[in-house]
Amino acid sequence: MVPVRRSGPVTRAAVLVVALLAAATGCSSSGKSPAAAGSPTEGATGGQAGTVTVTEKEYSLAFSETQLSPGSHTFVAHNAGTTDHALAISGPGVTTVQTSPIPPGGEAQLTVTLQQGSYELWCPIDDHKALGMDAHVQVGAGAAGSPTGAGSAASPAGNGY
Repeated sequence: MVPVRRSGPVTRAAVLVVALLAAATGCSSSGKSPAAAGSPTEGATGGQAGTVTVTEKEYSLAFSETQLSPGSHTFVAHNAGTTDHALAISGPGVTTVQTSPIPPGGEAQLTVTLQQGSYELWCPIDDHKALGMDAHVQVGAGAAGSPTGAGSAASPAGNGY
């Protein structure tokens, strides 16, 4: 074991961070950590809960993840625009579900279980869908590349607005 000097605030903070990380990862005296089933980072590969950020602005959708596997996913809709937006999704096994209107700077979440197939995501407010806030994502086999649609983008840069 390495001795820990507890003389300065940085050292105390480092010790606290290490202790919190050890507790959060389930470190035990056996040196084994429990399985991380259902962790938010598994969504794109393991079929477990995953988080996908969808940045909405006039008039585009940008996705943090473009390759999705079947399983539970939480879509976090972030409104980076100057007007209210919302997020709706439908596809295999998902009858249209949507968030409430999201004010500029706000966020909302939708958690859905995705099956293999094509899903449509769009802004259901006014004519935003027709203006380009509409994308299709492929889940499972063949889920390569970025979402398709006039307003889709693989990064928050969107269509340059």
